[in-house]
Amino acid sequence: MVIINYKKILGKKPTIIILSAILILISALAIKQDNFVFANTEVDQLNQQISEKERELDRINAEIRRLEASATDANNKSKSLQNTINALEASKRKITSEIQETELEIEKTNLTLSKLEKEIADKEISIENNSEALAKSIRLMNSMESVSLIERFLGYDNISEFWTDFEQTQKIQKTLHTEVENLLDLHDELQKQEEEEYKQKQELASYRSELSSEQVAVAYTQEEQAKILQQTKSEEAKYQEMLAEKRRQREAFEKQLLEIESQLNFLIDSDSYPKARNGILTWPADNIIITQQFGGTAFAKNNPHIYGRASHPGTDFGLPIGSKIYSVDSGTVRAFGNTDAHPGCYAWGKWILVDHDNGLSSLYAHLSSISTSVGQRVTRGQVIALSGNTGYSTGPHLHLTVYASQGVKVGKYGEYKPGGSGCAATNATGPFADLDAYLDPMQYLPSL
Repeated sequence: MVIINYKKILGKKPTIIILSAILILISALAIKQDNFVFANTEVDQLNQQISEKERELDRINAEIRRLEASATDANNKSKSLQNTINALEASKRKITSEIQETELEIEKTNLTLSKLEKEIADKEISIENNSEALAKSIRLMNSMESVSLIERFLGYDNISEFWTDFEQTQKIQKTLHTEVENLLDLHDELQKQEEEEYKQKQELASYRSELSSEQVAVAYTQEEQAKILQQTKSEEAKYQEMLAEKRRQREAFEKQLLEIESQLNFLIDSDSYPKARNGILTWPADNIIITQQFGGTAFAKNNPHIYGRASHPGTDFGLPIGSKIYSVDSGTVRAFGNTDAHPGCYAWGKWILVDHDNGLSSLYAHLSSISTSVGQRVTRGQVIALSGNTGYSTGPHLHLTVYASQGVKVGKYGEYKPGGSGCAATNATGPFADLDAYLDPMQYLPSL
């Protein structure tokens, strides 16, 4: 650090003060340049590593697209034992590749964070050095300006020397102005890099959550394969019996749920949620294959554009196990559960209920893994789960229900139907809605 004796300086000719200011500026700029060259070499190396990860991601993404097409094709075939095993194997291969993709994204994000940390550190050093140098230079210039122009003129031996130093003073003032602007630019760049660092950290957390879900999903496919082969003994007839039993379980659950919900009477303000319009919600998956629509008899007393409660209160999307499921709009996770964890309860399997900011709520069911938590804020299009075949599902798909938020509650089946059988005989939880709270998802999702 340069120690300045202002008493000595002020006693000297202005030329000395000007030279002192110039030296400080040159010194600061040299330090900044040295730091930039050193940091730039490290940043270049990190950029090269990031580019390598991007090339690897391009390769694995092409492989995932191929495997996804194969898994979708296998999933759409008739439900024979062999086709089901093939579909599970195709899904397992696809999810395994997606795990590799997510691991690469994590590695790439970590490299990006390292690059940002170095760039931020470089900016902070530059700002500190330049701020100190500019402060010293400005103080020196101020010390000159505290002396009147006449007094300064009288301190020179001749007019030529005075004008030379006067012109140098003007140049330095212009340089100081430029350096102050540069310093402000550095502050702006630093703020942007800090914002980008925060964004990358959020993405890193999201990728880690996705990785955890994908690992759960790939384990699920392996367990499902083993369970099916064990239950059927590799016999087609036994597999068809297993599917028939799942259908009976579904019918029993839907009957019990309808009995409970027919008795509910929640207060629903028709102005508390938006009127039906395509595009209010976004699609919950990438590949849209609708396997069952919402429909039935009219129930909408005050909303004639919405169809009534049917045997199927939602929309089904045919998806291979492990497909990414997105929140259809921004909102807050109200609840999630897993009815499969309660023996005898054959219902939604793994499910999530999200309350959206516009007064709608959405249920996602039959999932293989969940990557959200209660109370978590989710954004429109954010990955919240992976599709599966849990609960009474007879084939991999996503079940989506849309409710008016005021008309749906979460509770235990046994509390709504004491002494009942099936789910009512367990501690399983799930969503329960007034029949008038059910809305047709296709009236709110984008047009096909």
